[in-house]
Order: sequence, then C-alpha cells, then structure tokens
Amino acid sequence: MHKLIFTPNVSVGPFVFGTEQQEMWEIMKKEFGALRDSLVERRKPSYESEYYENPDVHLEYKDGKLISVNFIDDIRERYCEIYFNDEKIWPRTERKFLSMFGRDSFTEIYGSYYHTELSLAVGWDDNPPSLLIGQEGYCAEAVEHFRFFQIVLKMKKGMPRNECRMVINRAYQVSEDGRTDDYPYGIIKREVTSLTFDSDDRLIKSWQSFPDGHVINILE
Repeated sequence: MHKLIFTPNVSVGPFVFGTEQQEMWEIMKKEFGALRDSLVERRKPSYESEYYENPDVHLEYKDGKLISVNFIDDIRERYCEIYFNDEKIWPRTERKFLSMFGRDSFTEIYGSYYHTELSLAVGWDDNPPSLLIGQEGYCAEAVEHFRFFQIVLKMKKGMPRNECRMVINRAYQVSEDGRTDDYPYGIIKREVTSLTFDSDDRLIKSWQSFPDGHVINILE
C-alpha cells in the first residue's frame, strides 16, 4: 500500500496540481500499472476538464493541467493511505475524519463536507466513500457557488429586477435583448446563472448553463 503525503493546495503524493496531462498520464501508468491489467478509462470532457478513471482514483484536468484528485475507498483493494502532519487522514470513518480537523471547519453540501482552507472534500453518502483533494480555491469556489445557488433558488416569479440585483449583490452582464441578467461564475468550473425578466422587469425565469451545453432550469 502506498503512503501519500498531503501538502494543502500543492500536492498529494505524486499528484502535483498544475502537472501537465501527458506527464500525469505517465505517473498514472507508473502508479497503477502493477495493480491493474486495464489501466484507466477516459470519460467525456466536462466543465472544460477531462477525467481519467480507475476503480481507485479519478483525476480532473482543466486546460490540460491537474486540478483535483478523487480517492475512492475501495475496501477490497485499497491503493493508498494519505497522511497530513504525520497523521493518517484517509481512509477514516466519518466521525474520526471530521474530529481530526474540527467539524466546524467544514461546510456541508448535500451530504459532502468541504474544507475551503485545505481544499478538500469528503463524503460517506456515496458508496464507497471518497476523498477529493483539489488545487487552491477549488473547494472555496464550490462552497461559494453553492451559497449563490441557494440565493437564486429562493427567488420567486414576479420579483422586481432591482430587488433581484440587490439580493444577489454581484456583477452581472445584460443580454443583447436587455431581458436577461447573466452572472458568470467560476474559474475552475465556468457556470453561468441567468435571470430573465418580462417587459415590466419582473422575474419570469432563472437557469444555469454549463460549457458543455447542459442547462438546469431553476425557475420556469
């Protein structure tokens, strides 16, 4: 079993954030070649990133550079243990993991826990549990976007445009027809939240759009 050292916002073992995709591929072959006959499978790019899959580790790229590593706790064949400040942090039970860092240091989002300072996220609701470690700002962006989404989610049809802008309190871009306020957000995952208003400047629709063309309607 491999012992990987976690350096926050920099690396975890041989996975150094910012490493070029081809170089990371060579590292993957070195790390996994002795464990699997079939190394990894490539998934369709999403959020301008690419994922490489193995039953144990998922790597995420943006612009051809590594931005996160997701360790899956495969109890039958564990690949590694992760250490931080000379203490094993993974694999761990939920109670032990949160107690090591302090539960108040995490933001819970849909059953997963995000530590913005260390840029890591962990969840036990998935089967099996997983630990995601990202580059600087990765988890902070995820938490901030979640909070922003919660604000938009509470908006009701008919809200005045000025009131919506005041509540959101962020820079926006007005569409060419003047009916929609676009709120681009995200350096890592570039999402756009849009609010459309009628001729009386009353809210009639809100949605999120993603670089791959996927759209989620929040309010119709």
